[in-house]
Amino acid sequence: MFQENFDGGAVDQGVWQIANWAGSNNNESQYYHPNQVGVAGGVLKLRADRDPNWSFGREYNSGLIRSWQEWGYGRVEVRAKVPFGQGFWPAIWLLPRSATWPAGGEIDIMEARGDLPWRISSALHWGWDPGSHQYVSQAYESGANFQAGFHDYAVEWEVGTVRFYVDGVQHFTLYEPAVGIPATPKSIVLNLAVGGDYSGYPDWTTPFPATFEIDHVRVWERPAWVEPPVSLVQDPGFEDGGGALDAWTVFGSTIGNVSSDWGTPRDGERSLKMYGQFSGAANVSGAFQNFLVTTGDRFAAGVHALTRSEDSIVNTGNEAILKVEFYSQAGAAYGSPFLIEELTHVIADTGMEEDTWLESELTGIAPDGAVEARLVLLFSQPASNPGGAVFVDSVTFTARQLCPADLAEPFGVLDLADINLFILAFLSRDPIADLDGNGVYDLTDITLFTPAFVDGCP
Repeated sequence: MFQENFDGGAVDQGVWQIANWAGSNNNESQYYHPNQVGVAGGVLKLRADRDPNWSFGREYNSGLIRSWQEWGYGRVEVRAKVPFGQGFWPAIWLLPRSATWPAGGEIDIMEARGDLPWRISSALHWGWDPGSHQYVSQAYESGANFQAGFHDYAVEWEVGTVRFYVDGVQHFTLYEPAVGIPATPKSIVLNLAVGGDYSGYPDWTTPFPATFEIDHVRVWERPAWVEPPVSLVQDPGFEDGGGALDAWTVFGSTIGNVSSDWGTPRDGERSLKMYGQFSGAANVSGAFQNFLVTTGDRFAAGVHALTRSEDSIVNTGNEAILKVEFYSQAGAAYGSPFLIEELTHVIADTGMEEDTWLESELTGIAPDGAVEARLVLLFSQPASNPGGAVFVDSVTFTARQLCPADLAEPFGVLDLADINLFILAFLSRDPIADLDGNGVYDLTDITLFTPAFVDGCP
């Protein structure tokens, strides 16, 4: 873990590069000068002045620092306070040193406009070269005045996914292949631009000087043991064998109501279509796959579901459910004594949005005695026999052993939340803190947690 608290009297130039150049991107108007960068009271201060630097054709001076170190997948968190004033453009972003823009990608954790105190935005840029550059961005408003105090801005970046947070609220999530998620390691850039395409230019109301304040920077780089596991699902898109569903066990399909359908795919050419049996009684049908697991495995099951407006389940009472069942004996029947536990999550119901693929996820930990997990996609029709169908696609199921120190979300990041959860669980005798599984809460559990947290898991 990297942590910068700016506790010294100046910026550590062994860690940070202090800019001394004219900012020429995005039609900005500042010159980045070392005199505009300072530390006071444990806070980094990047100051913008109306102090013309005409030798470089710049009307303003301001500050920018950039970490020498680059990090790969993980979490970056910055606590900062943005300035007020038309034309100010503070930003927290990630940019590679080893690749030209935008080939290595750019992740904008936070950008703000000085004239919009209640709004910030986050963005992702990608492309092979400037001519193929693409980006997506999203604004966020919580009702808070971001200029009135310090707020936490963070990104979690991993293979195929980027998640943006403000004060712990996940406000923007991006996935491949809809966007290009970069893999190139990146350094951290903190700057206060003046003028430019994003913020507009200062006017007579703009107060100078203005300061972008940063309280701390923290980085948790994802170690090898938390690389995203590979999904265990066979035929996740229901494509195999021309829609034969050979990889899935189908149940309750009395009238062909569980099938691989070619008309409504999310990806590929097919998806799973489910509807009721119209039997005159409440009924369930669907498909499942089995996976070998062990006690303590952390699992994640994910699906996308859709109902079409021309054959909708809205206002019908029909439901589609994602279930994960755990058995103490492989291949055991549902409802048998070997069923240990089942977890459910509704993925489509009577009030869902139509004609839109909606993503759902079910996560947890395999219970004691579990040797098999069963991923079930289930359609439930009440006795009133309403119509309507649900389509399911892009199914995933992963399972991996729980790291003794990685107890709290966001998983894959070891931080204060894990420590707090372990302490509370230990004091309350919650099984999550019984790391050796012997039913006793003692020094052994603490000695298992501590090195795993400090050194990471093998």
